[in-house]
Amino acid sequence: MPWSVLAHGAGVDDLLRRVVHGERVTREVACQALAGRLLVDDTVSEASVWAVPFLVEMGASYRVPADSRDRVIFLLAAMALASAGFTDDGKRTRRRWNALGRELPRRPPDWITQTRYEVAKGAPKVFEALAGAEVACSMALAIAVPEVVPRHVAAVAEALASADRSPRLLALAARVALHLVSDTPITPGLLRATAQCNPDLLRAYRDKAYPPNQPPYVTLQLMGYRYAFLAAYEGTAYGDSDPSNGEEGVTITP
Repeated sequence: MPWSVLAHGAGVDDLLRRVVHGERVTREVACQALAGRLLVDDTVSEASVWAVPFLVEMGASYRVPADSRDRVIFLLAAMALASAGFTDDGKRTRRRWNALGRELPRRPPDWITQTRYEVAKGAPKVFEALAGAEVACSMALAIAVPEVVPRHVAAVAEALASADRSPRLLALAARVALHLVSDTPITPGLLRATAQCNPDLLRAYRDKAYPPNQPPYVTLQLMGYRYAFLAAYEGTAYGDSDPSNGEEGVTITP
């Protein structure tokens, strides 16, 4: 790939290599740098679209160290949920909705839609590799692209959501995934109850700190992703570096 000629693509090839090889600390630094390059302040770019197939291969390969693989899968989910995309002149075009909750067109090139499409196209391969693994990154990806979640992943979510032994945050993420996969109505009561378990999310929900007319399912996706991420990294250095760009609890970065 001629990464250097893609917008925001310079150095991506080196970061992809370092995510896979080297010592654990080196891989962790590379994962964070790769996320910072492909998801700049919750914004995707041309490089993001082209990187998805490579990230899918890494997320589906058990030859990739588990710590890197999990973070790559979280990055895929976060990219599918990106709130903005770069335009050719380097400005941002953001997700917006009209009063009926219909998403408004964006200035081309629409990297948001293209990135989400690529993640949804590659996600089944990642789900197949994860099989029945009860891991937070699987729930994050299911939350991001529920339309392609296979039955065996939904079964994992059901087990996590109902089992008393499941960690609380992971169970919350699994419940969100189940709601999205089953396409059940998402009510204000459900959103309020989901937000209750995290002070940042609850404050954002009460303050309406999200774009006007944002559909409930998008708000639920962002909440669910946050719970999945915290389930994996809360209390770690990596988890502590999970800022919500813009309003707290609304936008996300891995």
